[in-house]
Amino acid sequence: MGIMDWFRGTAKGETPAQTTPETGEKSEKGAEIAGLNFKSAVDAHMKWKTRLESYIQGTSNEDLKVEVVCRDDQCPLGKWIYAKGGASFGYSETFFDMKAHHANFHRCAGDILASAQAGKKEEALRLLHHGDYVRASERVKMLLAKLFVLVSDGNAAIDSHMKWKARLHDVITGASKESLSLETISRDDQCTLGHWLNGVGKEHYGHLPEYAKVCSRHTHFHHHAGQVLALAQKGDTEAALDYLEEGEYARASLEVTEALVELFSMVKQ
Repeated sequence: MGIMDWFRGTAKGETPAQTTPETGEKSEKGAEIAGLNFKSAVDAHMKWKTRLESYIQGTSNEDLKVEVVCRDDQCPLGKWIYAKGGASFGYSETFFDMKAHHANFHRCAGDILASAQAGKKEEALRLLHHGDYVRASERVKMLLAKLFVLVSDGNAAIDSHMKWKARLHDVITGASKESLSLETISRDDQCTLGHWLNGVGKEHYGHLPEYAKVCSRHTHFHHHAGQVLALAQKGDTEAALDYLEEGEYARASLEVTEALVELFSMVKQ
């Protein structure tokens, strides 16, 4: 299972607990955004259960303190949430949901540890395996994965849009054998950015006027991309290249980029 498939499944609660994604340098690097390796963060978060159970059973060498464990800003994930995480994703409802559930998780973990230190072993185990702790832990895991997918898909969509010029240029000059359909390229719902705008992007930003501007300009862009391809398919290479480099296509592409920058600047305020 690829790393993105794992995150998508986890975000939906569909990935079995024992399932692990492919590992390797590329996968590890791909899981890092804004100074946090999301896969490592999920793994470290889920290990809390084992750490607490070992403490309850008396097989742990850790000196866990209730006043530390109950706080949500002392673990590596919590420190990221209150620093780079908040600075990068403070605009996101998913981030704030994850932050709230993470705080609740640590309150529950603190209660479990307090019961264990009071000699209430059965109560501590019950709290660990049932109720609020379990629910909070799963929500943190799912929301971390959801945030990763949201950010990754947005970045991929923008990167994909920026590659259109090179793709069209190579098709026009014959450097590429890619078979582009005029019908498909003229539509705004068939590319990676179009999928994002109609899916995750709409879900999170659809209420914003800046989102509507991106959609409008993206539709306009694909109209002109279709015009470029139509000229190329007629064999008018010079006109196609001029349209691509200096004509309406170039302006339309720039307008999409500017609208995307405006959207993400707005949501980060």
